[in-house]
Amino acid sequence: MKTLIITTIINGKINQNLLPLIDAAGKISDYCDVLILGHNLTTAADEAANINGINSVLTLDSTELEKPLAENIASQLAEISKAYTHVMAAADSFGKNLMPRIAGVLEIGQISEIVKVVSPNIFKKFIYAGNVLVEVESLEDIKLLTVRTSNFDSKREPRAESAKIIPIAYNNIIHPNIKWQSENIVDKTVDLSSAKIVISGGRSLGSKESFDTHIRTLANKLNAAVGATRAAVEAGFAPNDCQVGQTGKVVAPQVYLAIGISGAVQHIAGMKDSKTVIAINTDQTAPIFEHADYGIVADLFDIVPELYNKLT
Repeated sequence: MKTLIITTIINGKINQNLLPLIDAAGKISDYCDVLILGHNLTTAADEAANINGINSVLTLDSTELEKPLAENIASQLAEISKAYTHVMAAADSFGKNLMPRIAGVLEIGQISEIVKVVSPNIFKKFIYAGNVLVEVESLEDIKLLTVRTSNFDSKREPRAESAKIIPIAYNNIIHPNIKWQSENIVDKTVDLSSAKIVISGGRSLGSKESFDTHIRTLANKLNAAVGATRAAVEAGFAPNDCQVGQTGKVVAPQVYLAIGISGAVQHIAGMKDSKTVIAINTDQTAPIFEHADYGIVADLFDIVPELYNKLT
């Protein structure tokens, strides 16, 4: 078995989703190769080369990959993938865009958002809004997988000796109708998909100003990520990247604090694997309490400021 992990960089350093991806790959074989996309990859490549479980680090470095677009790299990555039995990427927005395109080029199937590796051919994943856990078997020669990184271990030991770093030339296949335009960072808090603590708010916050005052302020205090229900996002309280749920992101932090969230089944699908759930709601019959380890029946506008003051 030969496994490849495809990842990107964040601020010049390795993406933290690489660590749980290595854990997932380790269920298939002891060592894997890692392919890092981007520009100015020296620091990230050196970091990756010192992580145990990595056989070699492949770098695809180009100024044109500073903001890598799946449409422009899928063909080359498909060719690289032919040398492997398993190819993995995180089930984030980039991985979900990239892996189906590689599958299309190779004309093979792809398995999305696996949560467990049962064997080299069998993987577990959720279906029906997270209500059913199934085992899926792949008979493809190359298994293309996106991985829910929150379900795998992010702790890795350093290597005694650095892995080999192998540069790969970018073949510069650019789609003439697709280009990077701009980026507007609307949320500078901790990354939601890899956060150990998530503070989420619902529509009952009432306004964006109230959401920022109660949810973001508390999240900053706890070095936590900001989450939101679909209703809160649609009301403009938080950006789309903050949405937790069936049509948003799936998280499994150590602590999930649900503030003013009733607990609709669509939202529960995105956070039910959290290790500890704390809920604050005025309605003691709210469904969120059925999934909470600790519940506070009270007005969030009283409890959250008091909690913040206790932390100061």
